[in-house]
Amino acid sequence: MTVGCLSSLARVYLRCVHITDDELYCFLSNCPALEQLDLSNCSDMIFLKIPHLLIQLNLLWVQHCHKLQMIEANAPKLRDFNYTGMPIHISLGDSSQVRVIEMHCEHESRMIYFARTKLPSIAPNLQILHLSSCNETINIPMITGKFNCLKYLELEIMLQLSSLSPDFDFHSLVSFLDASHALETFILRVEAPALQHDVVLEYSEADSSRPGCLSGYRHEKLRNMMITGFCSAKSMIELTNHILEKTVSLECLTLDTTRGHDRRLVMIDKCLPMSKEAVMEAEKACLSIRRHIQGRVPSTVNLKVIEPCSTCHTLEKCYDALQYTQFL
Repeated sequence: MTVGCLSSLARVYLRCVHITDDELYCFLSNCPALEQLDLSNCSDMIFLKIPHLLIQLNLLWVQHCHKLQMIEANAPKLRDFNYTGMPIHISLGDSSQVRVIEMHCEHESRMIYFARTKLPSIAPNLQILHLSSCNETINIPMITGKFNCLKYLELEIMLQLSSLSPDFDFHSLVSFLDASHALETFILRVEAPALQHDVVLEYSEADSSRPGCLSGYRHEKLRNMMITGFCSAKSMIELTNHILEKTVSLECLTLDTTRGHDRRLVMIDKCLPMSKEAVMEAEKACLSIRRHIQGRVPSTVNLKVIEPCSTCHTLEKCYDALQYTQFL
C-alpha cells in the first residue's frame, strides 16, 4: 500500500478493514499529527506496532481484532488505552503518560488476573482503570506490584452458571485494593446467576479461614465503594468487611442487591423485571447485610442498601413482569 504524507490527519477510524501489520505501520508512519487511532474488527493484524514518531497520539482503541497477538505502542504522549479482546502481550513503551486504561474480555478470559499481574509494570502511573472479565474463576494473587497513582477502579465480573463454583473468591480482589494506596473510588459490578453455591447466612469471624489481616496497610484515601450484584456469598461478605476494617476514610458504601433492576423501563412506571430466583437471592443478600455487615459500618459511613422494589419485585409479580417485557 502506498500513501503520501498525511501531515494534518488527526484521527483515524478503521472498521473491518483488511490491512496487514506492515501496511498499517507504513500508513501510520505518514501521519505525524495523528492524535487518535481507533481499530475495530481488523482481522488480518497479528502485531500492532505504533511508530515512535507519532508524538501527538494520546488515544488508542483496539477492539475485536481477533488474530492480534501483540501490541507495541511507542507513542510518548499516549494517555488513554482501550482494548477489547483476549489477554495478549502489551507494551506501551515509555508509558509514564498513560493515565486511563479500559480492558474488556471476549468470551472466557482472565482479564482481571492479567491486569493485576501485568499492568503495574505496563502503566506505572495509571490513574483510572476499568476492567471487565467473563467467567473469571482464577483467584487474584497477592503480589508486590503496585498501582501507586490509581484513584478510580471499576471491575465488572460476568459469571455463567457453568463456571460458577464454590472456589470463586471475591475476597481475592483485596489484592487490587492493597496495591492501590491512592485509591479513592472502588466499584465492583457482578453479573451472575441468581443462585450462588457458597451462600452463607449464619456467618461469623470464626467461620473464615482468612488470616485476620492480609497486610498492615490501612486505606486513608478510599471514600466511595459500591457493589452491584451484591449476593450472600461468604467471600463477598469477607471482602466488604475487610474494606470496612481497613479503610479509615470511607464516606459512602453502596450495596445493590438488585443488579440495577430498580431502574425504570422507558415510558413505563415499572422497574426492570427480576426472576423469582433473583428476588429470592436479593432477599438473602439483604439479610446477610443486616446480620454480618451493618453492625460493622462506622457511624461516619453512609450505608446505602438497594433492595428489590416493594411494588414491582414481589415474588407474585416477577413472572408477570417478565412476560410483559418479553411481549414488548
